[in-house]
This record gives sequence, structure tokens and C-alpha cells, in this order.
Amino acid sequence: MTSHSAIYRGQVRHRRYAPREHSFSYGLYMLALDLDELEQLAARSRLFACERFAPLSFRRRDYLGDPALPLKTAVLEEVERLGGDTGELDRVLMLGQVRCFGLYFSPINVFFCYQGEQARYALMEVHNTPWNERHCYLVDLEQATPTDKAFHVSPFMGMKMQYHWRITPPAQRALVHIENRDPALLFDATLSLQRHPFDRTVLKAALLQWPMMTLTIVRGIYWQAIRLFLKRIPYHSHS
Repeated sequence: MTSHSAIYRGQVRHRRYAPREHSFSYGLYMLALDLDELEQLAARSRLFACERFAPLSFRRRDYLGDPALPLKTAVLEEVERLGGDTGELDRVLMLGQVRCFGLYFSPINVFFCYQGEQARYALMEVHNTPWNERHCYLVDLEQATPTDKAFHVSPFMGMKMQYHWRITPPAQRALVHIENRDPALLFDATLSLQRHPFDRTVLKAALLQWPMMTLTIVRGIYWQAIRLFLKRIPYHSHS
């Protein structure tokens, strides 16, 4: 029986402060998958599978690094490449999305890297659309310092800014709060989630409430882009 993986349900909220105010929030679920427990989880319910079709399916090639490497190995290699100390890290928990009825897109996956029971780093794997590119930022959870923005995400947001992080690793609740500053506060995004057990009942309830999570996410991104365009928010091209 797994002791670390779970399902988290809650809300994501975006707030833009300049040059014009704009905000929205919507409900969602995310899976918290201990990368050493994937096969155990797949054996629990036909609603979740690894490397085969199911309503919710984990496919290694959807995530960072060489698909020939186990994802845990790729995450730890990326942490080390970005300057983290991986010597005593022994567990990785992914908070993110998997394929929903074969479709995959996740704006952000957060890989919490643990030393024993203590979360030491959060590796933030960020995706953009429609370009389908990815970039990783490393956050030291002992001292989360600002990070220069290095990856184009939204055409309605420039590059000359820093990310400020406030992160509560998954427990009964999980929180990921990101502020964009230049140094004034321009934008913030918040994931606020509540833990639920990884079992068939909770999986089924999540699928009934959000039957196509991937399409819900992508539809929300483009609908908000239309709203920003109509508000005449300045456009920043992707170079």
C-alpha cells in the first residue's frame, strides 16, 4: 500500500495587476505521484495506468529528460544540473497532470525532491502553448530566492521580470504561489489544493466532475487569452 501518492483537489487563481487588472480562478485536480510507487498505483484501479491507455495514464515521454531514463533519475539529474545537491535526495513526488483519455498538456508540473521526510527542492517544469516547449526552474525550499524569468510562457507577459516563490510541499494541503515582479508586482498565480487518498472512489469523483481535465486546461488558457486581447493588453512575440 502506498503512503505518499495522493489526489489533490482545489483551485488555481491568476491575478494580473498591470497594465490592466484581470483575474480568474477555476477548480481542478492534480495527481501527486511518488515516482517509486507508479506500478503500485496502476494495480489499484483500472482508472489509472502506466504506459497504456486508461482514463488517467502516466506516460514517461510526456515529462522532462531522456524518455529512456526513469523519470526520477531525470529529475535528480536536472536538479544537479541547476545547482542542487542531490547527494542525500531519496524520493521524488510529482504534483502535476497525466494523460486524460489519451490527451496531455500540463502548464506546470512540480517535482518535490525529498531528503527523508523533508522536501528539499521543488523542480518546476513549465510548459507553454501552442509551442509545446518546456523549461525547468529549481527552487530551494530552505531559502526560496527570486528567479529571473528565462522562458516565454504567455504572449501577454514580457520577459524582464523575476519570479518570487512561496511553496508549501504536499501534506494535508499543498500551496504553490508565484509572483511576477519587475520589481513592482505585475501578476501572481496560486495553486491551493487539498489532499485526498489515491483510490478508485476519489479518482472516479474527479473524473465525473472534470471528465476531460486536459481540454479544460487548454480551453481555459485560450479563453483567457481572448479576454486579454480584447482588453488590449500589450502583445509580446515569442522569439
